[in-house]
Amino acid sequence: MDIVEFRNRYAKCPPRHTQAGIRLDHEYVKWTDSFGVRMLQSAPAQDVEFGAPAREPYENGLNTYIWVIDDSGIPYIIERAIGDNPVPKHTNLTGGAEAYVGGEVWFSDNATLFLSGGSGRYPPEDERQLTDAAEVFQNYGYTVTSLGWDETTGRAVRYLR
Repeated sequence: MDIVEFRNRYAKCPPRHTQAGIRLDHEYVKWTDSFGVRMLQSAPAQDVEFGAPAREPYENGLNTYIWVIDDSGIPYIIERAIGDNPVPKHTNLTGGAEAYVGGEVWFSDNATLFLSGGSGRYPPEDERQLTDAAEVFQNYGYTVTSLGWDETTGRAVRYLR
């Protein structure tokens, strides 16, 4: 599935608020390439840090990137504070605007990645949307391993099982 087909199949959604319901204004500022935001291009990815997802719930992966599919493409950024900037949120990729879906990605090499729908702001609505998002990444030439969907919780899995 290509990105145009994905956008035609799914509706954009506004970001969900945090569980605490607190809106921090700096999380709704749109970051650009000067902050380290990149646009996913066809494989191989350039200048990415290789990493891996967590292997247990509630642990952090190594060199996690966050991504969204929006009208501009697939912006992504490494999920850590750089310089004086806080740790980026998915809403920093969109400026708080609507997006189709978001998640996390780990590059195991320049053309192979692990993908999750782990986003509190733009989570996939169901397993099919997550599968279709993985197909969009595959259409860019990446070999993709999706972390999958948890039927019990009705959410994307955020660690490698």
